[in-house]
Formats: sequence, structure tokens, C-alpha cells
Amino acid sequence: MRKLIYLLLIASLSCTLLASKPRKAVLVKVMSFNIRHGLNNAEESNLRDILRIISEHKPDLIALQAVDSLVGDGKVQFQLRQIAVQTGMHYLYGVADKSENGSQGVGILSVWPFEKTQTINLPKTGGADPKILLCGLVKPARGLTFRFCNSRLEYASMMDRALQAAYINQMLVNSVQPVLIGMDMGARPNEQPYFSFRNKWQDAAQGSQLQTWNEGLPGDRFDYIFALLNSKIRIRDYKVIRNYPEVSDHYPILATIEFW
Repeated sequence: MRKLIYLLLIASLSCTLLASKPRKAVLVKVMSFNIRHGLNNAEESNLRDILRIISEHKPDLIALQAVDSLVGDGKVQFQLRQIAVQTGMHYLYGVADKSENGSQGVGILSVWPFEKTQTINLPKTGGADPKILLCGLVKPARGLTFRFCNSRLEYASMMDRALQAAYINQMLVNSVQPVLIGMDMGARPNEQPYFSFRNKWQDAAQGSQLQTWNEGLPGDRFDYIFALLNSKIRIRDYKVIRNYPEVSDHYPILATIEFW
């Protein structure tokens, strides 16, 4: 009997020690990039250069905006799937708008499979283009599941951008899981759409004056990576990838996020 009690105490102590042992930090590299509908500044395909950028920086998650799936010569040119095949990543495509030639929207690439996916239509005023919020639930490690989202807000109307930014914040701010989002907001940090993300979100580029629109001036930061405020999430580093200025009219941005 004493031996049994002793063994039970040892087992209980072992379980307690295992439970109290801190989980090893998980680093996740996130990229966000408006790929200009698959065309570079010379109006030629930029997919090869996009693949080169991905290969060089090896992000785990990528939010791509201005992605097309077009029909030409009887064939579907699905840009996101082409990139996914070449990189071996899982992909998720969200259609924002359709035409007789195909569709355009946003895409997510992930080294991990998607546990769940969600596409949400964003509010807009009359005459504005439709916009969406695309999210995928991923599980990078045991005990860690989070939501990764992507959106491109309306360019033509500040009112629509502000409305859509507020709606995205409302939809995600109470999430049970941690949330990361890549976004082409089309607004600077001193403009109204950004204000929806000031209080409850960490801006990966907080304080940076590097422009992400390559035709702009310092401070023209239109592209963002945000993390929902959480005591177990930290932004490790951030960079604007500027050595491929002709690939798009936006620079890709890259952040390393630490979970523990």
C-alpha cells in the first residue's frame, strides 16, 4: 500500500512539473505584400520576382493583396495557386470582386494547413468596390493556435477606409485566439482608418517612417502587420524589403512575431 501511495505521489509531482514547465517560444515570420495584380511597374508578370522574395526571406505566413484569378485564352491564370505550387505552401483565396474575365481579391499563404477559414464582406458606401476580410486558423505548435487575417481597404474613399477599419477591429478585437493581420490599409498612421488599431493592437512597425508605397515619401506607410494585444505575443523585429523596387508599387513588409 505504501509503495502504491509513493508511486502516485511521484506521478503527481511529475505531472505538476510538466504542467509548470514554460512552453518554448515560437517564432513566426509574417509578410504582407500588395502584388499589384501580378504585374510589375513595367506591366509585366512579377510572379517570378515574388517567388524570389519569398525564397530569400522564408516567411511562414504571407498576406497578399491585389491578387487576380483571370481567364485568358481559355485558361485560368490563378496567381495565388501558382505561387503556392512553387513554394509548397497552403493557400487560401478570398474573392472580393468578380468580372467576366475572372476575379480579384486577397490571398493567404501558410506553411501550416488551415484548421478553419472565414471570409467576411466589409461595409461600403454606394459605388465603392467590394472589399473583404479573409482569415485562416493555423496551429504552428502544440498548444498554440491563432488566427491570421488579410484585407485590402478601399483606396478611393477615406470614409470607406475608416468604416472598414472600424468594422475589422470590431470583428476581431474580442477573439478568443490570438490574431495577426496583414493589411493594405491605404492610409498613413496619422489618418482616421489607422485610429481603429491604436488601442488594442500592436503595430509591428510602430514609429517607423519608412514608406511602404514606393512612389511615396517618408511616412507614406500604407501597409501594416498588426497583432492583437496579448501578454504572450511580442513583436521581435520589422523590416521593409526595398531591394526589389520594380516588382510592385508597394514594398513587401516582414515582421517576426514571438509567441510563448
